[in-house]
Amino acid sequence: MAAQVKSIVVVYDEEDDDEEVDYQLVEKRLPKSISYLTAVGEINIQNYTLIGEIPDTFAAWKNLTRLRLRDNSLTGPLPSSLNLLSGLTFLDLTNNQLSGDFPALPNLHELVSICIAQNRFTGPVPTVFGDPRKLIYIYAADNCFSILPGSIGQLTNLDDLFINRNAFSCEIPSEIWNVTSLKYLEMSGPKLFGSLAGVGILRNLQGLDISNRQFSGEFPTREILNLENLKNCIWLAISSLGAKYWACQRGTTRLQCAVVDREFQKTHVIREGFHKCRHKHGTDVSDSEFDFEGYGEDESDESDDYEED
Repeated sequence: MAAQVKSIVVVYDEEDDDEEVDYQLVEKRLPKSISYLTAVGEINIQNYTLIGEIPDTFAAWKNLTRLRLRDNSLTGPLPSSLNLLSGLTFLDLTNNQLSGDFPALPNLHELVSICIAQNRFTGPVPTVFGDPRKLIYIYAADNCFSILPGSIGQLTNLDDLFINRNAFSCEIPSEIWNVTSLKYLEMSGPKLFGSLAGVGILRNLQGLDISNRQFSGEFPTREILNLENLKNCIWLAISSLGAKYWACQRGTTRLQCAVVDREFQKTHVIREGFHKCRHKHGTDVSDSEFDFEGYGEDESDESDDYEED
């Protein structure tokens, strides 16, 4: 009978003090015996204080399409057998204590969304998947990733890329400007350096956060102001100290509000361009160091939009 279980759902709701349970976990660990559930198509165990490592049992789950283990206390590296889940479309490991280099997943040909933020993953941001054209969403903020590889340019249908607050110490790869499908790009945090000259190619951008970076060259004011889709709920951060841009105004105009840090080395260039934009499009420009602390820390919930029915 166990082999016929097709869904494992264990969700604890702190507000309702209630649990939704389709499969009984005897303890706060993922037992190796869970591999006997060979027909399972979905595993959703979130906010359940799971501890320990994820058992190396993925090989048994040939039908698994959704794996969600967010908001637990799982530790250790990801098992290599994760690469055997060829039908997986949705992976959410947000807010655990997982560590080690994130593995390449060349056998995952159906993956659409990957949420691995708020862990301790190291090495390069994951960009190697079975079919890079399928991937739409990467939420990898708040880790210890140190490299943004040039293979990011192969994810040609990616909508959202959140890699802020990592341990980068590398040059931004020029290949990132090949991902012209991008709508939201967050790269805030120190030690990612290089040129922003290609940002104007990202014509679909609606949100851009490039604060606290050591970018070089002239700031591409003209290119950013010409991004027609920078409107509605958008944020643009331009700073060496962390000041943020925030706009959540409905309307048809382009850039609607900009907060620019006074200490940014090219402030005068930026302000000139944005003031012209204010006169033409109603953009509000300020040099306030207003900071929406914590905004955008749970973007993984938005990834539900990319789950397939």
